[in-house]
Formats: sequence, C-alpha cells, structure tokens
Amino acid sequence: MATPSSAYQFAFNGFLFGAGTPYVVENIDGLADLPAIRVQDDNRGYIDGSWSGRDFLDSRTVTFDFIITGDGTHNAQYYYKQLQSNLTYQQLGNYPSTITSSAYQLGLFQFYLTSATGLQRMYGRVRAIKTTIDPDFSFGFIATQVEFYFPDPRYYDDTATVTSGTSVTVNNTGWATTCPTIYIATPPASTFSITDGFSNYMYFSNVNTSQSITIDLLARSIYQNSTYARQILTVASSWLSQPGNTSSTWSMSSGSMQVTYRNAYV
Repeated sequence: MATPSSAYQFAFNGFLFGAGTPYVVENIDGLADLPAIRVQDDNRGYIDGSWSGRDFLDSRTVTFDFIITGDGTHNAQYYYKQLQSNLTYQQLGNYPSTITSSAYQLGLFQFYLTSATGLQRMYGRVRAIKTTIDPDFSFGFIATQVEFYFPDPRYYDDTATVTSGTSVTVNNTGWATTCPTIYIATPPASTFSITDGFSNYMYFSNVNTSQSITIDLLARSIYQNSTYARQILTVASSWLSQPGNTSSTWSMSSGSMQVTYRNAYV
C-alpha cells in the first residue's frame, strides 16, 4: 500500500503507478477535462430552437496509457501481472462511508500532479484493461491502457476538514459543490433540524435518541447505528451541500454534530 507523494504519481487502493515506478504514464485522458454534461434542454416542436433546461455533470471516465518495463529486480511481465492483480473489476460500487461494507465501496483513487494542488482523491472502479500483444511485449516493453470510471465526477483534497459543535463553519475553497458527512453521536431529541446557512434545512423526527446517526449527504443515506433510517428525515427543503468558493454556518436546533468535508473541484 502506498500514497502518491511527488509529481505525476497515482494510486488506486494503494497500488502506486506513475513517476518512479515501473508503470510509466505516457498519456492521461479525462482527468483534467470537464466531465460530460447531462442536459435537460427540450426541443420547441414546430418552433426553431430549444427550450433551455438545466445542465448537470455526468460521470467521469479517466484513461491511462502505460508503458511497463522491467528493472534490476523483476521483468516487465512480472510488473504486468501485478497491475492485473491490483486493478481488477468489481460488480458493485457505492460511495464510501463508515457504514457500508468495504467489499461494496468504490475504490480510492489518489493523484499528485503538482505541489500547487497537492494530493487529491476520487472514488471509482476499473472498467477496462487493454494490452497490446506484439514483439515488444515479449521483449519487456508492454503497452497497456487502463480505464477508470468515477460516478461522482468531482475530485477532492485528500485531507478532510472535521469540525464539531452545535454551529460549525463549512468553508469550501474548491470551485465545485461538496457534500459533507454529518455524524451525531447522541441525538439531542427525538425531533431536531439542521440548516446550512442558505435557508436550506433538514427536519428529523421519530429519532431513537439512544443511537448515533450518520448522514451521508453525497450518497443521500441516513443510518442509525448500522440500520438504514431514511424515514427519520420527514421534511427537507433539499439535501444540504456547500457550493464552491463559499463559507457558511451549519447549525443544529440543539445538541452537537460532527461535520466532515473536503474541498471539491471539477
């Protein structure tokens, strides 16, 4: 297991590739691009043009082109097998949380491009590995392409900010919306609310005050202990989030919460 620590290093679930490894990255498509846009425009029938709808970001696909070479320790075929073993596909992938089994979580993809941006992360899974079998393969110069799929197109600072209290400041210095996770160790009452400083609110009732609550605003899931408890959210103007380049105060009507978030980019 390793974490990228210098320019042009990458890791997927701790498997390191890029600078300083036998996995030379020749090209990357999709990492620095604006993801595909999902549009809701509609045609105007017998009138020219379209009705203007809303635009949303779709998922992100990132493709790496590798050249795998040997060194004084192992040959290229050995390192290719290591890549195959560590970059395997999985059938399911949910957003990581403290509740769901790790077997069903999306993989952690970390990358370090420059010292200006530092270590950043995304969550995804492997979708394809394509390898050219030619004379170069036998001679230890293996050309391989790996495709990663990220349902959430945003990328985040690797280090999270954790803040606690009845009222907390959420300061997202990235330019994309971030969706924190809220943890309440002891619910203050069977009925309470949380607001985000933008007139948005979530109102909870019929809460078991002897059980902790985890609210994952990205996955839009709520658990009491390890039991799914979406039903305790009875009224909401929307699921709370923090837009890019904004800071606001999130407040509980009573009690205390722990809010964990990362600056988000796209």
